[in-house]
Amino acid sequence: MLNVGIIGYGGRVSSMAKALGMFGIPYRVAAITDPRAAEIQAANDPFLEDTIYYDSAEAMLAAGGLDGVMIGTRCHLHTDMACLVAQYKLPLFLEKPVATTFDQIKRLDAAFRNYPAPTVVSFPLRLTVHIQTIKEMIEAGTIGQIEQVVAFNDVPYGDVYFYHWYRNYELMGGLFLQKATHDLDYITYVMGQKPKQLCAMKALLVYGGDKPHDLRCVDCDEFETCSESPFNLFYERFQGMQVNMQSERMCVFSKEIRNEDISSVIIEYEDGAQVSYTQNVFARNAAGQRGARFYGYEGTIFFDWYENVIKVFKHRTPAVDTITFTGEMPHFGGDRELCLDFLHAMRDGTPSRSPIEAGVLSALTCLWARESAETRCYCDVVMPS
Repeated sequence: MLNVGIIGYGGRVSSMAKALGMFGIPYRVAAITDPRAAEIQAANDPFLEDTIYYDSAEAMLAAGGLDGVMIGTRCHLHTDMACLVAQYKLPLFLEKPVATTFDQIKRLDAAFRNYPAPTVVSFPLRLTVHIQTIKEMIEAGTIGQIEQVVAFNDVPYGDVYFYHWYRNYELMGGLFLQKATHDLDYITYVMGQKPKQLCAMKALLVYGGDKPHDLRCVDCDEFETCSESPFNLFYERFQGMQVNMQSERMCVFSKEIRNEDISSVIIEYEDGAQVSYTQNVFARNAAGQRGARFYGYEGTIFFDWYENVIKVFKHRTPAVDTITFTGEMPHFGGDRELCLDFLHAMRDGTPSRSPIEAGVLSALTCLWARESAETRCYCDVVMPS
């Protein structure tokens, strides 16, 4: 029986902890530390019937008896909690982003250099069947060497970064770290080389405004006219069976919102290949898309997770090969791969396919993208001194 400890039992990590059970490998959540401990206990979830609750991460780790630790705190605490776990050399499952500041990324990199236990960073996209298939194609020379990548992420649920706790920039660090960290990771993984230099832009053009930061939609005078209110999410967008009058949704037009709603980055990789990535968080409904085009001299590979398709456009012959995937799974199937890797890490000591080094490189790239967007300067992707 594997004993798992959890630091920060939030929605994402709790769902992943439960998903570990899909493979039939015996485990239990032996320990939790969370400021909401009383609330979690009061829910009487049978899944946590053997769980011991601790007042602090330090106390939980010092108690011992754990085979691995999962960290699912708010983003700004990921680094601090991971560095605590590093002292115990335990297998670690760490939510992204692994860091939200340059100071944090330096500390995290130092803490996990030559780390003896396996680590799993929550990067499900690199482990999806789509990316695994594309990586196999590229390594087989299907389109030749990658010379250019054009990637896109139009997020149909992007309002969550403006009405939920994510709206607090100090807690999550902006949308490069929140969204682009996934996409830049899978691109770097497929490329098989490191980013060298980048430039970026970001803007807040749709959300934000002049409303009070603590204004809830249900308390607003514009409840029936605002397109972002629970009233019109139901009436205009056909979400749910009735207006949610118990909604805790906060105003997305708050004057204190700092998260960008559009952003782009252009990256030069070690061999000179260029990558462009653009994200938009106010596209809605069927406008949602997430994928990329990989360009080589011999062909072009296109894929989109929302369409569940890969297309290979051959350059030497007028032909297109199409692969269509069926079935729907969380994070397009990547979550179950993360679960299996973490189980094997705890039980067998097997290295994972999304190690801490990948998390550090992706966060570092995103931090420099944020820096470039704020300074309007080119930035080298290096660990700051």
